[in-house]
Amino acid sequence: MRNEQLFPKNAARKMVDLHMHVVPGVDDGSYHLDMSETLLVMAYMQGVRTVFATPHSFAFSYDPERVRRQFEALRDRMSSAPFDLRLCLGCEVRCEPDSMEQTLLRLDRGIYPTLNGTPYVLTEFRSSVRPEQAVRMVEQLTRHGWRPVIAHTERYPALFARSDTIDQILSSGSLLQINAYSLDDEPDSTVVARSRKLLSDGKVSFLGSDAHRLDHRPPSVRHGLAYLYAHCTPAEADAVSFRNAERLLLG
Repeated sequence: MRNEQLFPKNAARKMVDLHMHVVPGVDDGSYHLDMSETLLVMAYMQGVRTVFATPHSFAFSYDPERVRRQFEALRDRMSSAPFDLRLCLGCEVRCEPDSMEQTLLRLDRGIYPTLNGTPYVLTEFRSSVRPEQAVRMVEQLTRHGWRPVIAHTERYPALFARSDTIDQILSSGSLLQINAYSLDDEPDSTVVARSRKLLSDGKVSFLGSDAHRLDHRPPSVRHGLAYLYAHCTPAEADAVSFRNAERLLLG
């Protein structure tokens, strides 16, 4: 029997974490199963109830079967945990202007997994991406039938250099994910301001932690969730925190 008393029911808000590098030993995230389990316990204690394990796409380019085996090993480990935490597989797909043909081919062939087998693709750019490049790449993805979910949108300075770039990305059919810690814990005030503006403008669909390791960006969502619920209506906060993910990605 699962012992939910280990974790106070009112300790934190409910959240679907769309972005975590928790598959052990495949990218720059968790080193091993024990660390992955610790990261997931930390996330659960802050309110996370579903985690999308999203290794970088280079891991799937190198050895996709090993990544999937490691994901299953993690899911097996967590099946005996004294709490209910759902794990889903995805991939943080790196999109570069000069390699989109290869990226699209790997998506079409299933080498890069989408978010829980849906048409939604967690989409990453390089930090120096230019606005016109980002718009062009998401349009390429949507023409192939994919729905980009822009990973940690607040971390791309160029997307905020022009007032219309984010709207162009959204009009292509893309959705936006921001990191929960960017709403409160992020030390860069510019990144905080961007994430809060996206939220207040109603342009955010999903939250993530982008957690990697215990020594590099461990799960930190509690304060971001508190900010979300303090500055949005309950319905708006629920949508961003978990309802959009449940409706579009979890069935």
